[in-house]
Amino acid sequence: MEPVFVFNQVRYHYNNDRAAALNGMDFEIPLGQKTAIVGPNGAGKSTLIFHMNGLYACTSGEVWFKGEPVSKANRSGLVRHVGVVFQDPDDQIISMTVRDDIAFGPAQLGLSAAEAFRRADESMELLHISHLAERNPHELSFGQKKQVAIAGVLAMDPDVVILDEPMAFLDPAGQKRVQDIMNLLMDRGKTVIVATHHMQLVAEWADHVIVVKEGLCLGSLTPRELFCERPYLLKEANLDLPPVLQLFSGLWGEERAEPMPVTMEEARAVLSRLLTNKEDTL
Repeated sequence: MEPVFVFNQVRYHYNNDRAAALNGMDFEIPLGQKTAIVGPNGAGKSTLIFHMNGLYACTSGEVWFKGEPVSKANRSGLVRHVGVVFQDPDDQIISMTVRDDIAFGPAQLGLSAAEAFRRADESMELLHISHLAERNPHELSFGQKKQVAIAGVLAMDPDVVILDEPMAFLDPAGQKRVQDIMNLLMDRGKTVIVATHHMQLVAEWADHVIVVKEGLCLGSLTPRELFCERPYLLKEANLDLPPVLQLFSGLWGEERAEPMPVTMEEARAVLSRLLTNKEDTL
């Protein structure tokens, strides 16, 4: 599988900080897949993201993007290819109307005002938020602000979209809407990366998981491998099993031939079979 990012022994120190924020990160992120980066607070997730969009340069080691090493000469150009949606949308909303805010990013890429607003209109329509175009974004709900921030990144048409804790502070309906948008981005050919503590999201959505702690990569694997074969990595990273796994891990015997359910859909299928078999024996 072709990687979109390769981190090769990446170390990073913040100024006057004795401890390394990244302490020899080694992993790859596959192109065109859904990747989740998980780990406790302070693990280095945000620092990793800032290396991916060119904001930070590694103290030592190398970051590669699509087969090319990221250097001082090309680092600033990553903003055209990698868009980041921050955990708090207020950190990236700056304009007085939603339409102006979404058009700001494309304008900063050097596009004409007409093209920037065309992209803004297209992004709003795609995310079904055109009715918010003339609203002041600072007066919107948190979930609406999150969608505006995503639309602003989408309007820049990056190859990679990174979302930092996309489900934070959202109600269930808002979480579903954001996950739908993440899937929409994948349908449009983007590579989507999320940093999250939301383990059921990882189970339901991700193709690939990177577990980090204290600036190190503890594992790079599929959700099923993480939850069913190497759950000790979650404990090491101070994370919990997803709710479905918390339920079934205490009930699933090693002698069972079928794999333990990881997603809600898999759990419903197992429970449906069990209930059907019980009814057949009555």
